[in-house]
Amino acid sequence: MKKRKNITYAIGVDIGGTSIRCGLVSEKGNLLKGSYKKIPVDSKGSAESILITFTSALHHCLKKAKEKKLELIGIGIGMCGPLDYDKGISLMKGVDKYESLYGINLRKELRSRLKLNPSLKILFDIDSWSFARGEAWLGAGKGYNRILAITLGTGFGSAFVVGEKLLSDGPGVPPPYGWIGSLPFRNGKLDDFISKRGILNLYQSLTHSVPPKGFDVKDIAMKAKSGDKICQRTLEEFGQFLGKALFLSLKNFRAECLIFGGQISKSFDFFKEPLLKELKQLRFLKKITVAKSLHLSAIKGSARFIFTCKERSRPFPTTTIHKCD
Repeated sequence: MKKRKNITYAIGVDIGGTSIRCGLVSEKGNLLKGSYKKIPVDSKGSAESILITFTSALHHCLKKAKEKKLELIGIGIGMCGPLDYDKGISLMKGVDKYESLYGINLRKELRSRLKLNPSLKILFDIDSWSFARGEAWLGAGKGYNRILAITLGTGFGSAFVVGEKLLSDGPGVPPPYGWIGSLPFRNGKLDDFISKRGILNLYQSLTHSVPPKGFDVKDIAMKAKSGDKICQRTLEEFGQFLGKALFLSLKNFRAECLIFGGQISKSFDFFKEPLLKELKQLRFLKKITVAKSLHLSAIKGSARFIFTCKERSRPFPTTTIHKCD
């Protein structure tokens, strides 16, 4: 009688600008019941307060793993930057979030504070890559060979996937590392238009007035749902911008599937039609959709990175800014 193989697990972590999410994910992609944890983070707080929050979330998962006697092989952390992803050192400065962590080796801090076994892997990854990996593995991209994943939030993240492998270069993948937010668009760059501030600027241009303090994209979405014509038009014009902005990248990469994540993608229904109209010429693009799981994709993707950690063959650059959603 063959000995049953133990199923291995990894902790998948998704660190955004306002919260940390984590959970125990099996090698088959199942999230362990009761392991999911979401904790708000004051990203403008002190380094100590932020690290306490991070360790608190991870402690929850580690405790669950111990209770269930799971074979835990590592912790995958999807996080915005700038970050030295290979060393786990924060380089965030001038981005209005997590600046108190500048210069801190997060891997060493977490390992020390949680008293982790030195053999337990801790890997850091770009947040948009973790999202893309999760969706390609078990999400809306499953079954598609060439995928472009986009995160829409405070900033504009992107990831190019072929056969579940994240691409840093190659045909149709713009340098550096497929980060298309820095590509030129109109009188600026894509990130200026396809982002939170891009939508707010568009709304301001349509209303000819400065929005009240604290007014956000979610407010535009809520008013659009209530029938506000200007808010509806704002999101429709954003859809046109988005289609025009992504057209060449999709064409050059010959993407079969386009997946959206991030908070702004929750308003997909309002910008879907103008987006589809802009991209209708791309016959090879078979699917345009929102992520199967906006909350779990990056968690599963960062855990997947642990299971397939030989994927990255060279270090990430540390100077490119990826804003936190």
